[in-house]
Amino acid sequence: MPEVIQLGTLHLNTQLLLLLLSGMFAYGVVHFKAKKETKGYSEINLVWNAAALILFIWKISYFFLHPLLAIKHPSYLLYFSGGTPGLVLGTIAAGLYVLIALSRTHASASSLLFTGTLSGTAFFMFYEGVHAFYEKSIVSAAFSTVSCGIFFVLLFMKNKRVHRLSSLVLAALVLLSLAGTATIENKKLPAAEAGASGLKRGNTPPDFRLNSMDGKTISLSQYKGKTVFLNFWASWCPPCQAEMPEMQRFYKEHGSKDVVILAVNLTSEDSREAAKTFAKKHHVTFPVLYDEKGKVGGKYHAFTLPTTYVIDKSGTIAQLHIGPLSADMMESLIQ
Repeated sequence: MPEVIQLGTLHLNTQLLLLLLSGMFAYGVVHFKAKKETKGYSEINLVWNAAALILFIWKISYFFLHPLLAIKHPSYLLYFSGGTPGLVLGTIAAGLYVLIALSRTHASASSLLFTGTLSGTAFFMFYEGVHAFYEKSIVSAAFSTVSCGIFFVLLFMKNKRVHRLSSLVLAALVLLSLAGTATIENKKLPAAEAGASGLKRGNTPPDFRLNSMDGKTISLSQYKGKTVFLNFWASWCPPCQAEMPEMQRFYKEHGSKDVVILAVNLTSEDSREAAKTFAKKHHVTFPVLYDEKGKVGGKYHAFTLPTTYVIDKSGTIAQLHIGPLSADMMESLIQ
């Protein structure tokens, strides 16, 4: 699945788009079920308010986790989230919200569990189904199939005991899905492409030689044996402006641990002077390279900025990320 979908000058993150479409599908399903049974709207509101609360706290928690950085650079709140800690905080807050709401309303706890289960099943069925279609992933196909079966049981069966049993089964499946997908998919490399040249995971990326800001000639291949963050950026790019201080923060901690950042400035769309001024302003200590003819950026399909390739110690592509990276996100990419 492509990282972004380009519509003219607009670039849509496919992961966020898929999450949005999956949420819309789940929302439509529970409304259909409630309308069919002419009840359950209070439970629907509780479930979706809780989901919105999780997302809200996950997004703004960057401020609470890194208050000094957020105050100094308010734009960070647009581009970064609280990551896993923020998600945990959001989940705790949502759980407290549900408990308080249940004590103050006439909503049924069992009906709420059923509504949440139906929503989750519909969400996973859509999300994993699309992943299975595009990525040809056996893991996603398996979870999508199981979710699909439980989905139809929940949608058309009326026996309350079946509802409750299915809820417990799905809760286990959701946990397994999160753990299994993260573990298996992250370890998966296309064996048929291992060692081949290209830009897919497991490929050997094209080598290059570029001049650096301090006058040296640097090639990608000279860093084999180290983990390389190959970042394409420009000084006029707002997400790049938010990302660069985070990269420096990460590099300050990991730069001596076989990790290097190569920041390739698309000088064909920028200028040496602007790049140098920007790097000095943010006290950048990792190599800044000038791609003056845009050839390297073209080879790496760096059409959306920033674009970052993570190249492992064996010299093959491990990850591709389009959009700004925070220090915490970079930390997770080298685990």
